Amino acid sequence: MDLPEYSYWIIAGLALVIAEFAISGLVVIFFGIAALLVGSLKFIGLLDDTTWELTVFAITSLLSLVFVRRVLNDKLMGREQQREGEEDSAGLIGHRATVAEAFAKGTGTVNYRGARWQAQCSHPLNPGDIVRITQHEGLWLTVEPWPVISPQDTQKN
Repeated sequence: MDLPEYSYWIIAGLALVIAEFAISGLVVIFFGIAALLVGSLKFIGLLDDTTWELTVFAITSLLSLVFVRRVLNDKLMGREQQREGEEDSAGLIGHRATVAEAFAKGTGTVNYRGARWQAQCSHPLNPGDIVRITQHEGLWLTVEPWPVISPQDTQKN
């Protein structure tokens, strides 16, 4: 059984499009789409010369790879954005916590909203002390003693 010439382009194009799912990276699919285009143009009779077939395939593949890939890659894969400043995605910074265990050598544990956190502080802290969360990094909090305002300080103002 002898297949028409256009069927080779279409079979190759379909194989390349399917291969994109296994390879990933938005590269092979553009060669597959170009092969499908050449096969379709050959089927309707607009291409009859092998040189033109290869030229249309190469130009279509490269142009779509250069221009369309960038747009699709941004849409499908998303774009990574750099954070500006020091953000606290969990919203912990500035809140109060209670010391659960005394701090030894600058580390201890605090309770915040019912959860126990590992924390670090340069000041000595005892169980029951109130602290302010100043930094949140992974599972660790950096804390400082909560400022205690005495009645004498309020009368000065």
